[in-house]
Amino acid sequence: MKFRLFILLSAFFFPSLVFAAGGDLALPLENLKFSTNTFLEGKNIRIYATVESKSEGDLRGVVKFFDGKEQIRGDQPVSVLAGRDDSVFVDWTAEAGDHTLKALLVPFENDDDDPNNNYTEKTITVFSDTDRDGVPNKDDPDDDNDATPDTADAFPLNKNESLDTDGDSLGNNKDDDDDNDGVKDIDDALPLNTNESIDTDKDGIGNNEDLDDDGDGVSDVDEVKNKTDPLKTDSDGDNVNDKEDAYPLDFTQARDFDRDGVGDAKDSDADNDGIPKTKDVNDTNLGPTIIITSDEKPARHIVFPSELIVFETTTSTDPDGKVAKTEWNKGGKKTSGQQFETTFQKPGFHTIEVTVTDDKNESRTTTLNIFVVPPWAPWFVIALLLLIFILAIFFAFSYSKRRRSKWERVHGILDTLLKWLPDPKKK
Repeated sequence: MKFRLFILLSAFFFPSLVFAAGGDLALPLENLKFSTNTFLEGKNIRIYATVESKSEGDLRGVVKFFDGKEQIRGDQPVSVLAGRDDSVFVDWTAEAGDHTLKALLVPFENDDDDPNNNYTEKTITVFSDTDRDGVPNKDDPDDDNDATPDTADAFPLNKNESLDTDGDSLGNNKDDDDDNDGVKDIDDALPLNTNESIDTDKDGIGNNEDLDDDGDGVSDVDEVKNKTDPLKTDSDGDNVNDKEDAYPLDFTQARDFDRDGVGDAKDSDADNDGIPKTKDVNDTNLGPTIIITSDEKPARHIVFPSELIVFETTTSTDPDGKVAKTEWNKGGKKTSGQQFETTFQKPGFHTIEVTVTDDKNESRTTTLNIFVVPPWAPWFVIALLLLIFILAIFFAFSYSKRRRSKWERVHGILDTLLKWLPDPKKK
């Protein structure tokens, strides 16, 4: 028992007395391995080294990993039992390019160690992967993942840059003169067009190519002919666009609404609607046109007592705007709306006043005349038609020589018909 305790204490305090004084540790080339066969920039790679013992004793040592001359992390200790092996590893983040990765074994006991099998190395190529998407740049159509294909990207490895309009190797994001036309981008209406720097009407077409530089609707050619300014929408400064200005070079006159050759300022009826300026609510507005219908037909003017009739102004128009409101006035009672339902009780003539107002608050008024047929009128018409028929027969037989001999028979027929007619003397 005491001997065993002595052996344990000796192993702890004096390991060299227990383990063999020497032996050979080896690190063959095939024992240097990697966690992947595809090396990509920015990816973590684990490097493994397996140390073998060719000794009958247990041996210890450390493994040092290198990327070229630079050690990767610290020493990695190994403890190898006799005739066995021990593996260690380090993690390494790859950078693009060719790398020579080395593993150096340093035994603690080197009396019988063979230094020729303590070192190994492998050369690998780490492929660029700028956007870290797992696809190497050589196979990636958009290396920086900026949504601009490499074929169209002036800076395919810079996600913050894709354009270099003037080819000066300074991206447009940082270039203060993208098209290198001598005009700084801040003052350049078309900073990506070397041949353009001014765009007066801001329509995206430079003045060199724009046929209407100021965008007033009048071409530059016509403005030159008219002697107006092709770079100003209002040449005379009267706040009226040159296209709408009947007198684009006369500040005192601007519009000629009815195009009669007399400016609105001097025209007594500027909209030519027949209403003098002194009485016209809006002398540059044509006002609405009133159209009244009944059952989608022209308005009825003859109705019967108690008959329901519907009048409409839905087809009324406004040449330079739209109809906004309709008002009906029947006997002083006013109603609004495009439809008006009414009845008449008293026979005779009646009127309805119709007022239509447009979206510029100008109104037109018309009077609708209605005749209400008296109750006796239909009977009167029937009697009149019957009388005409009787008289027609009478004259036909009176003036026919061939039928004169038959007059007595006709006279009897007429007497019979007359008996059926009411006696006007009886009430």
